[in-house]
Amino acid sequence: MSIVNEFEKAFNRRDVGALVGCFTDDASYRDNFYGWVMNTVVESGNRATAEWTFGYVVSDAVPRSTGRKIGFRGMSLFELERGKIAAYREYFDVGQALLQLGFAPEALTKVLRRKLEGH
Repeated sequence: MSIVNEFEKAFNRRDVGALVGCFTDDASYRDNFYGWVMNTVVESGNRATAEWTFGYVVSDAVPRSTGRKIGFRGMSLFELERGKIAAYREYFDVGQALLQLGFAPEALTKVLRRKLEGH
């Protein structure tokens, strides 16, 4: 099994020990959402990419969005060192995610403008 698939399985079963074991001691991790399926994984040397599908039903932890079904696709980049993850980043359409969460268009504009400005 590849390190990317080990990462996915540990993450989705919320196995912190196994998840931490996928990373180098000085790894960096940047995740915007959680709970996904890796559809396509490509590994080559010290890099791996994964195309994934994300989906869940919003809990009451986000009252204005409770019960909404959220789903979208994205990509992740894994930088590898000695068979472990040294850095993780993901990319997806933030606007699509926020619309599904029920953000009004004017609120969506504010959020995306801040993101473009680097805040």
